[in-house]
Amino acid sequence: MSAAPRRPGPGAALAGILGIAVTAGLMLTVGIVPAVALTGSGAKAGMGLFNSLPDDYKIASLQQKTEIYAKRGGKDVLLASFYNQNREVITWDDVPDSVKHATLAAEDARYYDHGGVDPMGILRAIGSNLVHGGSQGASTITQQYVKNVCVQEAELLPTQAQVTAAYAECTGGIKRKLREARLAIGMEKAYTKDQILLGYLNIAGFGGRIYGIEAAAQYYYGTHAKDLTDSQAASLMAIVNSPNTLRIDEDDNIAQNTVRRNYILKTELEHGMIDAAGYEKALDTEVKPKITPTTTGCAAAKSAAYFCDYVVNVVRNDPAFGATAGQRYNKLQSAGWKIHTTLDLGLQKSAKEAMTTYVPSTSPAGTNLGGAAVSVEVGTGRILSMVQSKRFDDTGGKDTKGAGYTATALNWNTDRAYGGSSGFQPGSTYKTFTLIDWLQSGHGLYETVDGSARTLPAGALKACRQPAASFPVGNDEAGEGGYQTVMSATARSVNGAYASMAEKLDLCDIKEKAASLLVHRADGRDLETNSASILGTNEVAPLSMATAYAGIANKGEVCASIAIDSITDGAGQEVPVPKANCHRAIPENVAVATGYALHGVLTGGTARADVGATGSAWGFAKTGTTDYAHSTWVVGGTTKTVTAVWVGNVRGETNLRQVYGYSGCGTAANARHCLWTAIQKANQAKEPGLTTWPQPDQQFLYGQQVPLPDVAGKSAKDARTALLQAGFRVKKGADAPSDTVAAGSVISTDPAASTPVSAGTVITLTVSSGPQAQQPVAPVPTTGTVPNAVGMSLPDARNALAAVGYGQIATSPVTTGAAACTVVSQNPGGGTAADPAATVVTLAIEGDPATCG
Repeated sequence: MSAAPRRPGPGAALAGILGIAVTAGLMLTVGIVPAVALTGSGAKAGMGLFNSLPDDYKIASLQQKTEIYAKRGGKDVLLASFYNQNREVITWDDVPDSVKHATLAAEDARYYDHGGVDPMGILRAIGSNLVHGGSQGASTITQQYVKNVCVQEAELLPTQAQVTAAYAECTGGIKRKLREARLAIGMEKAYTKDQILLGYLNIAGFGGRIYGIEAAAQYYYGTHAKDLTDSQAASLMAIVNSPNTLRIDEDDNIAQNTVRRNYILKTELEHGMIDAAGYEKALDTEVKPKITPTTTGCAAAKSAAYFCDYVVNVVRNDPAFGATAGQRYNKLQSAGWKIHTTLDLGLQKSAKEAMTTYVPSTSPAGTNLGGAAVSVEVGTGRILSMVQSKRFDDTGGKDTKGAGYTATALNWNTDRAYGGSSGFQPGSTYKTFTLIDWLQSGHGLYETVDGSARTLPAGALKACRQPAASFPVGNDEAGEGGYQTVMSATARSVNGAYASMAEKLDLCDIKEKAASLLVHRADGRDLETNSASILGTNEVAPLSMATAYAGIANKGEVCASIAIDSITDGAGQEVPVPKANCHRAIPENVAVATGYALHGVLTGGTARADVGATGSAWGFAKTGTTDYAHSTWVVGGTTKTVTAVWVGNVRGETNLRQVYGYSGCGTAANARHCLWTAIQKANQAKEPGLTTWPQPDQQFLYGQQVPLPDVAGKSAKDARTALLQAGFRVKKGADAPSDTVAAGSVISTDPAASTPVSAGTVITLTVSSGPQAQQPVAPVPTTGTVPNAVGMSLPDARNALAAVGYGQIATSPVTTGAAACTVVSQNPGGGTAADPAATVVTLAIEGDPATCG
């Protein structure tokens, strides 16, 4: 059996008597509380004597818990709650008689008879303390409410020193009692009794972080305040008297709480608040709580915990929510916000299942690998899903430690300032920004560049027009080098080719193209412009890359990523939230050409394993693999959604290509493909992208084409020099006899002189071997009929023309949508009568003739 509550000693009783008596005497002496104003029916009438009392003391806006919501099937689902004080404010209609009566019986039975201060209560308390040796107080409900408001406002001050000083003023001394009484009287001038009682029930503490009768009902009894029985209401109001010793979530307190509850019920009976039958029923009811705790913090969001943590950090970082980080965090904990986020719980579930399948939290022995993936909506910046391989744990528990930890508080999808790490090297996914600068500088996708592995000497690259350091460029696989189009180099992600492109650009311009699409380092430092940066050495977060690629999918308009759709405060008012601020980052025609090139990566390049992810929709992607495969990436999507996936080392430097056993993917380096494909398939099913993408402008296919210089008659050496200086590549074809061109000089070129060609095009020289030896030959007709070569492949067309003597053939590239290397048109046309020896037949070829053999 629990011991009976200990009675206070004589010292405490005497102190209580003196405090009450001195306060009462001072109040009457200075005229703060004339008796005529405080008793019986004269209470309200007497208020006319107190015009000097404060009339602007307001019912407080209480601290309330903030709740974060996501959507599932169009309905709001609670992710997590945050609070200093677990409170849900209710209205007067939700306060039942059981609660009203228990409150009056417990705290102030004469509440509706006095005007804020109760002298009869003071006298009663003095008498009780003298007779029984207790420390009964004499504060009315209104006075207690004033004190609670003071304490709450103190707790919201920005520094601990201010909180401590203000709390002392709220809780101690005769001066405080006088001020409390004066404010209580002023409050009763401004508000009705019911309004004040409601305020008290919403602010009162019920032990720990439980505040207000609604939260107390939910926590202690698993019900709502409006449904509390007489017994339950009395046991809850008993807690208010001494929350630490009477709270009923501790078994040792049940007996003491029952004693206090029974006292309250008896008082209700004595004052006619409850009848005898109701009293006996409540008295016979055992105090039996049903503890229903509310979890605070993002751990409650489970698979969405990292997204929840990101939302919290958005609030903590954005000045829109307060001038200082402390003020912003206080609002998160106390403003009673309903935060409606962008998260789609259906897509989140699919993404988490994919992550669990392909990148489990436990890494193979001797490694510590991790994965992160985030999807954003194109054109809005809304984050649709955010997952990673490790379990969220911000407690510093055992699972967050050790070589192979399975939990962490770091959100790898985000920047360090938003709960993330310092980021990861994006590898070749960063090449996209070199490609954008290449196109915007007037170059084309079908220009040819040198893809060879080599060391670029100091000064070969420029950074802000200053020479950059030498840079050894290696390719990922043997055989990737040699001259190739930019289109092909992008599909195969050839480092040497991108180094050649960078030689014609400026590293600072490439950085600016990335920054314009909102790419930034995860550690907050400026993007670097060293020589290696073109291959993706700036550490970034997946969310940053997803945002940039969504800008490409949105045809050059980028939207800042957003996690919050709307916020309402405790009063139902809208709170301004960060906006996506969508704006033009790169010209639309440049974005279209970039998307065209990245589509080739998905359909026939390094991301071809992922081509099924977009279904019937047009899609694009870029892969990235850092040195020794320490980090691997896929970024891309459709015109509707974009996903960025990272899989790599969170500790150590394991080569992911040497780690096997990843479900259905083979090596850890391939897990990115399985993960990205699964997530994008779910995205496409929910938000289908468009099935088409515009054809790029001609200038972005072939760059700034110029007429090929005429080098006929020049020596082979001089012709080669002239063509190289003009930006072309040169190869020597077979020699041909000529009666008119000296041996060693150029007879003709392929393409022919004056043909519009792109920089880097291979020009084939036909060089004279001198006059042909005279041999009896059959007479060659001086006229003939040009064969029709339209529809043939270029090699077949050459053979057909040469068979009837038309050996002088020129080519020019066109884009019509026909099959590559097909003759689209010719001049002279088929059937034209022309001298074979004197006629040059010009063929218009679909695509780049140099690649057609």
